[in-house]
Amino acid sequence: MNYCVSHVKDIDGISAAALTKAATGAEVTLTDYGRVLEDLRAVPREAKRLFICDLGVDISETGPFITTIVSLANRAHVTYIDHHYLPAAAKTRIRKCGVRLVHREGECASILTYLTFRNLLRPPSQILALYGAVTDEMDYTPEASRLMEMTDRHFVLAEASLLSQALSFKAGRDGFPDMLVRELSAGRLPHEIEGVPESALKQVGLEAKLMDEVNRRGKRVGGLAYMDTTEYSSGIVAKLLLGAFKVPVGVAIRENKPGELAVELRGTSECRVHLGRLIGEMSSKLGGSGGGHSLASGGIIPSDKESQLLRMLSRKV
Repeated sequence: MNYCVSHVKDIDGISAAALTKAATGAEVTLTDYGRVLEDLRAVPREAKRLFICDLGVDISETGPFITTIVSLANRAHVTYIDHHYLPAAAKTRIRKCGVRLVHREGECASILTYLTFRNLLRPPSQILALYGAVTDEMDYTPEASRLMEMTDRHFVLAEASLLSQALSFKAGRDGFPDMLVRELSAGRLPHEIEGVPESALKQVGLEAKLMDEVNRRGKRVGGLAYMDTTEYSSGIVAKLLLGAFKVPVGVAIRENKPGELAVELRGTSECRVHLGRLIGEMSSKLGGSGGGHSLASGGIIPSDKESQLLRMLSRKV
């Protein structure tokens, strides 16, 4: 049995899962950073080959994450494909336990997944990898650029945008991301998948209204702007804050569940710090967790720590 655990909240993770399923026939579980250890520990014992895609953890959880992978490697052949920051010592320990590590911060996870399985994939699959590159804003990288040169860029941008907007609109609805993985792995284009074009258009309408809300309700503190929101895809709110307040860092905060807040950070090229490492460090100090990339990251903190987190962030950015 082949099994894949991949990131649920963005197209890079969805595309990586779809490519893995297309290449290996793997059963797929989609997860988020807050559930990754739980879902890895729940991998069926029948799984003989395990693929972990687009899932990084913050510094405080690196130890338990590696321990879990080592345990899984004792009973299955494990391939870990990722592009989040990973300390050199962690890479060494992962490789020593026999895990195949495919790791490069300079490419998105779906491109790395495509490169890993390209000999097992049908020719149109490079377009699926490019959906992840475009939506992760990493289509300028060497490997992604080479693949983009061999197709129509506007076609890829249109299909990737449909997929991303539809996921934003329906991300909180159980089963939708899993359906996307099934349909994409079968070779269907986003515009052909039932519900995707309609959901994408609805999301565009919502974002247009959201722009006005961000201008009215957002607040600036030093070099960052923040807003409390009920939007499930709160990364969009964080992104809109950048333009509304002309700041290098936008922070969107929503209730994840009673007593817990989800925090999303987005940055511009003027941001001077690595937001993934920053939220990882700060959320850990506040009793939460977090991580991500240099200009896009997220975390979980206790509900009563919001003001403290914003003060800490404003001093760093």
